[in-house]
Amino acid sequence: MSASKTVKTTRIQPAHGVEVLEKNTETSWALFQSLVEQQERGFSETAPAGPDTPAAAPRAAPAEVSLDEALAEIRKNNRVCPLPSIWKKLYDALPNKVPELAAVPVTAEEWKQTPSLEKRTRLRQHMEWAATQGVLKQVYKALHALPENKWHHMGE
Repeated sequence: MSASKTVKTTRIQPAHGVEVLEKNTETSWALFQSLVEQQERGFSETAPAGPDTPAAAPRAAPAEVSLDEALAEIRKNNRVCPLPSIWKKLYDALPNKVPELAAVPVTAEEWKQTPSLEKRTRLRQHMEWAATQGVLKQVYKALHALPENKWHHMGE
C-alpha cells in the first residue's frame, strides 16, 4: 500500500486573496516542526538602546485613522497615557469640551493618586471625544509621533 498525497485547497477570507495549499502532510509536518524549533530557540536578549544604537525609522501615520486604530496605538507597548505635561497640552487642544469630559491628572498629588487604569480610561475618553469632534487624525498623529520615553507605562 503506497502513501497517498493529500491535496487540499482551502480559501481563507477570499476578499484578501489568501489561499492555503497543502501539498502533502510531510511538508506540513516539516513546516510545523520548523516553527516549533524556532519558538523553542526563542529570541535574543534585548539590549538597551544607547547613543550609538541606530533608531528604527518612524512609521508614517496613516492618511485616515479609525478610533480602533488610534486606541491600539495608545495601548501599544503597555502604554497608559502620555506624560502629564504632554497630555495636558493635548487635552487643552480638544475642541468643545463639556464638563463630563474627565480632566487630565496634572498635579503631582493627582498623578500619584490616579491609578493607571483610570488614566488609560481618561485617555480613551479623550480619544473618543476627539473622534466625535472630527480631530481624531490630528490627535493620533501627535500621539503617534511621541517617543516611547514620553509615555507613562503600566507598572511605572
